[in-house]
Amino acid sequence: MKPYFSIKPLTIILVALPTLLSTCGTFEVGIEPFLTSTSPPVQDQIVQESTPTETALPPSDIPPTQTASPPPPISGVPNLVSVGHLAPFASSEMGVLTLQDGQLSHEIVPVYYELLWDYNPLSGRLAYSSEFFHTSGQKNLSVSDLWVYDYSSDTAQKWLDDNVMRAAWAPDGNHLTAAVYNPESEQINLVLLSGPDDLEIISECASTQFSWAPTGDKLAYVNALDWLNLGVDETCLGTYLVSFPGGISGEEWDISQVSDFGTQDLSAWQVLDQPLWALEQNALVYPDSPFWIVPLDGSPAFIPQTPGDQDPMNMPRPYGNLWSQQLNQLVGNVESGPGGGFGGVWIYQLSNDLSQIEDYYRIGDTPQSENSNITLVDWWAPGESILVINGDNPDTSQYLSEVWRVPAVWSLLENHWIDVLNQ
Repeated sequence: MKPYFSIKPLTIILVALPTLLSTCGTFEVGIEPFLTSTSPPVQDQIVQESTPTETALPPSDIPPTQTASPPPPISGVPNLVSVGHLAPFASSEMGVLTLQDGQLSHEIVPVYYELLWDYNPLSGRLAYSSEFFHTSGQKNLSVSDLWVYDYSSDTAQKWLDDNVMRAAWAPDGNHLTAAVYNPESEQINLVLLSGPDDLEIISECASTQFSWAPTGDKLAYVNALDWLNLGVDETCLGTYLVSFPGGISGEEWDISQVSDFGTQDLSAWQVLDQPLWALEQNALVYPDSPFWIVPLDGSPAFIPQTPGDQDPMNMPRPYGNLWSQQLNQLVGNVESGPGGGFGGVWIYQLSNDLSQIEDYYRIGDTPQSENSNITLVDWWAPGESILVINGDNPDTSQYLSEVWRVPAVWSLLENHWIDVLNQ
C-alpha cells in the first residue's frame, strides 16, 4: 500500500495539566471479599424523579456467593493494560494498570507517551502518541502522532507522523483503526493501518466516533452535526456501517448509510465517545443524554422511555461505556456536576427490545455522596463483572489522594461487590 498524504510540521500548543504521579505496586487477586450487598433485584430499584436514591448498607460478614476470577492470561503479554477513565489523557509518568499471570499491578510502560489510546491482548500491542495534542489546519483540530509498543518484543515503532485524532485496535489485534485529519481535504479520514505508513482509507468523511462489532466483520461510525466545524462535511452526516465480506484482511469493504442519526443536535460528546454494539437487537447504543438507540435496519433512532417518564436531559450522561449483551446493560462513568451531583459508575438496565430504561443506579453500598469517587477501568469477566478503582471503601480510604486507588470488582449479575484487590 502506498504511504498516506504528506504531513508538514505544525505549531505545538502547550496545555497546562496537573502532574499526576504514583508508586508502582502489585494487587493480589481475591485476597479478601469486599462488601456483600443484600440489595433487592434490579427490577425493584427503579429510580423515580430526576434525583437517584441509594440505600446505605452496613458491611456484611457473609462471604460472597461467587469468586472473582480474571480473564485467562495470554502467555508472555498482559491480558489488560488500561488507564481507565483517564484515557487518552494519561502520561507515561502516571503508569498503567496491567493484568498478567493472575496479578493486577500498577506499572510504568517502558516507552514515553502523552496520550494512551488502546491495548489489544491478542497481539500484546499498545497504541499511543508521544506528544500531547496540537492543532492542525484551518479547523484547529487536536491531533498528534501514532506509535505502537509491542510487549512481546519490547520494541516501539512510529506508525504515523501526525494528524491522528483517535486510534483503536480492530478485534484481530493486528490492525489499527484511526481517525486522521487530512489537511488537503480538511476532512477526517477513517483509516485502517497494518504497520508504519501502511494503510488504507476506509472513508474520506468520518469522525472519531467509531467502533468495531465484537464479531470483527463490521465497523460503525457516526458523523454528528456537532462536527460540522470539526472536519465533517454536511453532505455526509449520519450513521454509517462498514462491512468486510472477506474479513478485515480482505481488500474490499462495503459502506452504507444505515441511519440519519447524527443530523440532529446532540447534547455533548467526549473524546472517546463511540457507538456500542447491541448485536442481538441489531442496533447501536450511542451516548448522549443519556443515550440513543440507533437501529441498523433503517428505522428511526430513538431515546428509550425513561423510568417515571423523567426528562432524559436530567439523567446522568455516561461516557467511556461498556455494553453487556448478556444482561442488556450499559455501564459507564458519569462526571460530577458543578454542585457535586452524579459522578461515579452507573448501570442502566434496558428492556430486551431496548425501548425502555427499566432502571439505572450508581454502584456501591455506601451512602450516595460517597460513591462519586468510583471510576470504571474495564471488564473483569466480560459482560458479567467490571474492574473499578474504588475510593469509598473505609479500608482503603488512605489511598484517596493517589491516582491509583485500590481496585475492586463489581458483579453485574449479583449487583454487589465480589472482591477488593488489596495492595
